[in-house]
Amino acid sequence: MADRGEILTNKILSKIGASSITDLAELLPSPHTTDIYIKTAEEDLKVNNIEDAFHKLSLTHATLLHQCMLQRLHKTSHKRSNDPASESEPDTLASEKVTLSAVDKDETLKLLQKLPSDWTVVQITSSTMGEANLPRIGCNPSTPGLYIARCSCGPSPTITFQTVSTPQKDGVRGIVQEVEIIKEENKIINKDYRGQHEKYWKKREELDNRMKCVVRSMAVAWLQHWSCLLIGGLHPREQKLLEEVTSRILSTCKMSMSSNQIQLFQSLIGCPDPDKKAGNLEAGIIFSVRAGIAALLGESVRSECVKNLYKAVQSESANLEKIHNADRNPVILVIGKSIAALPWEMVWVLRDRAVTRMPSLRMLAFLYEHHASCTSSILVQGVNPSKGFYVLDPESNLPRTRARLKNCFAESGWPGITAKAPTHEQFKDALTNQDLFVYVGHGSGSQYMPGEIVEGVECRAVVFLYGCSSVRLASRGRIPEPWGVVLSYLVAYCPCVIGMLWEVTDKDTDNLTQEMLNAVQGKSGKAGSPLENPPADLALLVAQARSVCNWYLTKAAVCVYGLPVHILNNNL
Repeated sequence: MADRGEILTNKILSKIGASSITDLAELLPSPHTTDIYIKTAEEDLKVNNIEDAFHKLSLTHATLLHQCMLQRLHKTSHKRSNDPASESEPDTLASEKVTLSAVDKDETLKLLQKLPSDWTVVQITSSTMGEANLPRIGCNPSTPGLYIARCSCGPSPTITFQTVSTPQKDGVRGIVQEVEIIKEENKIINKDYRGQHEKYWKKREELDNRMKCVVRSMAVAWLQHWSCLLIGGLHPREQKLLEEVTSRILSTCKMSMSSNQIQLFQSLIGCPDPDKKAGNLEAGIIFSVRAGIAALLGESVRSECVKNLYKAVQSESANLEKIHNADRNPVILVIGKSIAALPWEMVWVLRDRAVTRMPSLRMLAFLYEHHASCTSSILVQGVNPSKGFYVLDPESNLPRTRARLKNCFAESGWPGITAKAPTHEQFKDALTNQDLFVYVGHGSGSQYMPGEIVEGVECRAVVFLYGCSSVRLASRGRIPEPWGVVLSYLVAYCPCVIGMLWEVTDKDTDNLTQEMLNAVQGKSGKAGSPLENPPADLALLVAQARSVCNWYLTKAAVCVYGLPVHILNNNL
């Protein structure tokens, strides 16, 4: 019986073109094959096959999203083939299908080559396996180990790879659980403390402090010295200086390293000191280059080779200071499904930096290729702040929000809808014909424009969803990947979505909305504030606008999904 089953399995595999279950997993990537990718990636790492490991782990990200996007492309192709007036399928459509279906290592590396050389992609993959990849609703796994791959893009991409262990201290083993608990308590605080103002503000302050502790634990107890891998790449001049400094240090110590070790070493010594960043949260965080060097070499921090190497690093302090103070390129975070709910943008090395998220490398390359090949796209043209549309309080039950924002929207000169539900056609028209679409109301607006309808639109606009949990990804029963309306916008080719990871307070969010809208239109903020001279980079503008929020929970909730885009403004 076993032999017959094996024969049947082999016949099925041969018809698909696979020689083994592992081959099948690569031919038909899905959330259910995550364990296979992780196991084979671990084998690759044992023999230092960094590119193979990166490729295998990239196949664990957003496979359901890829399938949804491929379904859209199939429908588009089928519609054109049945339309006599339509021309044959353009090369771009075929190219997009290949990008999403890339399952070969060389094809994965080509995706990095296609991206702009001033982008840095950081892929963070959870090492969890088995039941942890099929979570039940309300069941949160413990804090996992991580695989971090930091990728420079462009014609000659590099991949720097490092594993990060599960935190060992009892107090930080439940980072993922703690965030979920904070979110749940934050969600019900209005109901539990209605009319009890003193208790309400005390509880809100407690939740604020707990979220600060979570972010600090992410940096200090989990990522530790490998926080340095999350930072964006340097501009060519500073990168060349860093390479020269590295060469001198290794030459002085008569030490040789593998290519991956050299990249890790450069990340360690080139990372800014957190104590020199503004903000009380970073105060007292010790970024230990010496501990990182010891981990890199597999030696004790007291060993002679670590002491000598660290001494050589200190001798280059003047040059390293220039690197630490240099501007950094934008970062695109590709975050695994089980850790996507965490506020990665608030970790000290990313705070106040241009950071966006994408569900996978394939979706990033797909979206970039689509917009880069279209001369009228806002990625190519830039975002025109005079072309916008707004929906303000469509349920007509947020009078204070309307009062705070009505003048701001009036001054923008945009058309919009206030205290009235938009129709599907109004929603679609705004997404396809405007450069900016701003929704201010409850949730993500999916009650007016469901995700399945959004997916049928070809979205031009940058979308601001200023509602509670508007870009949250949530589990759906035993479906192995979380979903949210933000993914529907990506299926609709939306270049960039800005929203909230969890529930937020209206006053804080309204202040953020007002300052963001003013900054997008080139208006200067208060003297001495981060938005006094608003940047053209939208992701950087969002990062700086967080300072407007009074509550840390609101700052940590703000999130950008999509491509790094820039705003057109005569004043910039």
